[in-house]
This record gives sequence, C-alpha cells and structure tokens, in this order.
Amino acid sequence: MYFLLLNCTILLSQKKTNGKIYIEHPALEIVNQFNDAFVKGDLEKIKSLVTENFSWRNSTMRTKPGTLQQLLGRSNYLSKNIENFEIKHYGGSYPDVFEYKKDEVLDVMTYTWMTGYDKNTGVELNMPRHANFRMNSTGDKIRYISIMDDQVLWRKAYDAYETKKNGIIFKDHPYVSKVRLLIQAYETMDVEKIKSHYSPNARFYDVMNSVPFDKAKSLEEEFKDFSSYAEILELVDIREYGFPDVLDYEGNDTVVISWWVMDFKNKKSGETSTIFQHIVHHFNEDGEIVRENYYFNPAQLPL
Repeated sequence: MYFLLLNCTILLSQKKTNGKIYIEHPALEIVNQFNDAFVKGDLEKIKSLVTENFSWRNSTMRTKPGTLQQLLGRSNYLSKNIENFEIKHYGGSYPDVFEYKKDEVLDVMTYTWMTGYDKNTGVELNMPRHANFRMNSTGDKIRYISIMDDQVLWRKAYDAYETKKNGIIFKDHPYVSKVRLLIQAYETMDVEKIKSHYSPNARFYDVMNSVPFDKAKSLEEEFKDFSSYAEILELVDIREYGFPDVLDYEGNDTVVISWWVMDFKNKKSGETSTIFQHIVHHFNEDGEIVRENYYFNPAQLPL
C-alpha cells in the first residue's frame, strides 16, 4: 500500500500547469471581427485588427510566411467571387483561448467550416478550416495566423480557371472492339459466353437502380440477376447509338463509354419496347473488363 501511494504521489507531482484555457475572452471578439471582415472583403477593418509585423501561413508555406498584402488580396478576391461565402463554427465546436504562462503567449484556436462556390467556375469550396490566431502582448491585435484547410480543394479551384488536357479520346481502339464483341455476346443470351469477356473479379454498378447508388455486384451476382431477366424477357436486337469512345486518361485509367438501343419482348405477354442504355467499361492493364457502370430505366421494359 505504501508503494502504491508513493507511485500515485509521484505521478501527481509530474503534472504542471502552463496557463489557462478560456471559453470567454476579449480576444475572441477580435477574431470574430477579423473573420467577418475577411468574408466581406473589408480590407480597412482587417488592417485595423492586425499588427504591423503581421504574417500568416497555411500548410503549403514551409519556408516563407504570407504577407498582409497577400491576405488582403485573398479576402478581396474571395469576397467578390465566392457566392454564399461563409466561415462559421460547425457542429458543437467553439473557439478556445489559450493563455500560455511560460511563453507569455495568447492564442485563439478556431474550428470553423468554410462554404461557398466560385461564381466563375462553379467549384464548391466546402471545407473545414482550423485556424490559430496568435495575439500581440496586449491581446487586442492579431500578429500571426496559422490556417489548416483543404489545399487539394484549393488547387482544384485554381485549376478550374485553366484549360487543361487530361488524356486522349479515341474513336477506334482495341478496347472498342472488346466492348462490341461483348455486346454481340449479349445478343446470344449465352451467359457463359458473355461472362468470358469479363475479368473474374469484375464489379458491376447499376447506377440508376441500386441503393446505395454505389453498391457493386460481383460477376456471379450480376448474372444471377441477368438469368432472372432472361426468364421473362427476350432480347430481340441491340443497336449501336453513335459510336463508343475510349477515354485514355492521363493517369492509369482507361474507359470506354458507349450508347446502345435495345429491343425487348416480354415472353409471356408478347409486349415489346425499346430502351436506351449507356454503359461505361473500365479495363485493367491486361485489357480485361474489370468494372461496368450501366444506366437504364427498367420502367421502360415491356410488361
């Protein structure tokens, strides 16, 4: 028991406070005014809330901080070009003020969400924005801001102003031939022949009729459903609509997009109908079909 009490005493003695945390503090109002001015593009107000040696950083600024003029430029642009621009606290979060005794530092930590969309490009800026505001010695002005937000989304917003190629489109290509041969196999209604055109681990997405929409089916699951359709419906004809395109992206993905007109007959009622189907096929490095996304309206099938 003595040694247990001794250990507890040692552990407790290792704790040492280094300041206080406030949920209410005058510095919070300074930060709130700054965020409000930043959103509105009130440049004079921003200048009145920061020190002469003010600087700021985001996660990409590793060597050199940003200047006040750069920050004013961002505020000016965003306020004029971002529709429904807001920076607000989200969920149950609220700012905290940290008063560090040892270093005599006063920080305001905010946990906000930034929203809006660029009226020129339509890119939505919807991201968490965590910022640390370091105050001056008197706590009435901001001398430094460290901002953590979504730099990937910012890059997307910047890139949207450019015209940038992301691959090549082919009208004729070996993958187009593979898709056409696949469709010819569907006309036979021979399940094993159709399945031979897919990779064994292929995944299928019935985009318009699956819940959730991104639910995938395996090769066996897909053709179990196909067999159920085949018991009721006869596929009379498939016709190419326009022509397939191969999209060879800059990355590793290559897809074929195609459009087909399909005539069906209900075996029991004799009713017929024509449906339109759009299909996207993805290929692996060996040229096998590994993913199929198809779009059609089953309400158009004959009853």
